[in-house]
Amino acid sequence: MIKYYNENVIENIDPSIVKHPMFNDWFEIVKPVLMHDEFQKRKIFFHHFNLSVWDHSILVSFNAYLYSLYFKCDSRVCALAGLLHDFYPWTWQYNEELEELDGGKYLVELKTKHPLFRQHGFTHGKAASINYVKYFPELEDERITNSIKRHMFPLTPIPPKYKEGMIITLVDKLNSSRELPTISYFAKTASSKLKFKPKLEKEYNKD
Repeated sequence: MIKYYNENVIENIDPSIVKHPMFNDWFEIVKPVLMHDEFQKRKIFFHHFNLSVWDHSILVSFNAYLYSLYFKCDSRVCALAGLLHDFYPWTWQYNEELEELDGGKYLVELKTKHPLFRQHGFTHGKAASINYVKYFPELEDERITNSIKRHMFPLTPIPPKYKEGMIITLVDKLNSSRELPTISYFAKTASSKLKFKPKLEKEYNKD
């Protein structure tokens, strides 16, 4: 059985966030989501490179919360929309553990072919805006919903309606860019593959 749930949820949050002076105020807002079984499953969902959806969502939520204090907008909306902006009901990257989780239901979309504009990048904002209401109906709010639904702007053409949504969009882009592998990583990976290529060709020719 896959172990992902932790009642002491703070253990699964980056220590640099936990040590921040604004952590407790933020945590009181988002704690019900972080404690929910369905949301804790996002620890198993890959996001970018070596980060999970869980980690990415917490980073976006906390940073958006801090920006909301600076720009004097709704901190609660920023914290919750940031945490739930990628709460889509599937995974977009394969993880062997997800084969065992709930009968592999989170892999269904990954195994389904879609035309370009129905692929993950174009659809997951809307999917997350529906999915969060399914699991957290008490949190439903027009500003949260719109911020989640429109956070992929400009990949999706309609921008967020509220300034909280613009904060989520910008913070998400900033964090996602930092999560991507460095050029040196790509170079090392490419070099590694080139080194093994002659060996593979030689072995193939022997057969």
